[in-house]
Amino acid sequence: MSESWVDKYRPRELKEVIGQSQALKAMLGWAEGWRKGKPKKPALLLYGAAGTGKTVATAALAREFGWDLIELNASDKRTLKIVQQVAGTAATTGTLFAGAGGKRLVVLDEADNVYGTTDRGGYRAIEELLKQTQNPVVLIANDQYAIPWKIRGICFAINFRRLTKDVIASVLQRICRAEHIEADPIALNVIAETVRGDLRSAINDLQTIAAGRKRLAIKDVVLYRRDREASIFDVLKQLVYAKGVREARELLWALDKAPDDALAWIDENIPRMFADPADRARAYDAISRADTFLGRARRRQAYGLWRYASDLMSAGVALSREGELKFVRFQPPSSGKYFGRTRSVRAVRDSAAKKIAARCHTSSKVARKNFLPYLHLIFKHDKKAASRIAAELELSDTEVNYLKSMR
Repeated sequence: MSESWVDKYRPRELKEVIGQSQALKAMLGWAEGWRKGKPKKPALLLYGAAGTGKTVATAALAREFGWDLIELNASDKRTLKIVQQVAGTAATTGTLFAGAGGKRLVVLDEADNVYGTTDRGGYRAIEELLKQTQNPVVLIANDQYAIPWKIRGICFAINFRRLTKDVIASVLQRICRAEHIEADPIALNVIAETVRGDLRSAINDLQTIAAGRKRLAIKDVVLYRRDREASIFDVLKQLVYAKGVREARELLWALDKAPDDALAWIDENIPRMFADPADRARAYDAISRADTFLGRARRRQAYGLWRYASDLMSAGVALSREGELKFVRFQPPSSGKYFGRTRSVRAVRDSAAKKIAARCHTSSKVARKNFLPYLHLIFKHDKKAASRIAAELELSDTEVNYLKSMR
């Protein structure tokens, strides 16, 4: 089996991590503080979208400073006891070869997904760990606000911005040269644009399309994308004819999409196929309840609720039909549905609202309801004012783009 290109071309030094110069500078400043003693903020909180370099930058930082690296991630059942035993011991003691003066870098990846309903002590253990640590600690998260505010207050927060298409395309071009592949720049731009800032996904896509080739043309990328889209279209075609819960559920499970994305595709297409208004009403009711369960799963970190959402969006929708079907041309979800439903966009919306709320001394709910619509108009029609507001609120590029395009 060939080596993963994500691992093969993983940055080994901080200077190799691209597109995050401000974040890397802040990380270095914090790490230098540990050389002088224990800084006021003993932990870093690296947050931002997936595939932006948070994890590789952390490993490179440990390598650059000669620190041992101790990692825990969401697959570790981080109960109170395990965090205390593993991370707690590592954070309060020295290293084996450097003695008490040596440092360990303790990394808790997916810190915004520490526990479900059975691991209530996880965050309490992390808070105690950060208060007692004699070693540097890094928390890595996609959504910083999913982490309790007491923990955020102990951390030095650094945002890893979503990478631009040009930055991602340049990395893909470098990999192609290393693999002796002659790549059409337009093809690489298409891959870079499709992944929406996720470099890891872009490299995986490139390897899937280009591995074993000597040339990569735009037609190869188009065929790859068409094959991926065909899978969701095939599922949609079969879903409306499902005769039972199990059949509908297995169709959804065979689909390689996150629950939010799958729901958006179903919402966009299936109800339009139902000729009877009563059938459509029942389908939309199932979709609405599926969306409710997905929302609860995110807020409570209770991902066991996904199975209820999955059954509602598959069997609940398919078995809503009693009347005839009509032909419709399947289409991807509209941007409005993605903005209203996908987790990543909700996180961007909530992140922007919380920044506004903190500056305006109000609640996030009020900021979402009363401020965001006006900011949308400003960001859409007044670039100078938008630039000043973005700088004042320290908005990320993703948050700025959301305010420009929100509905």
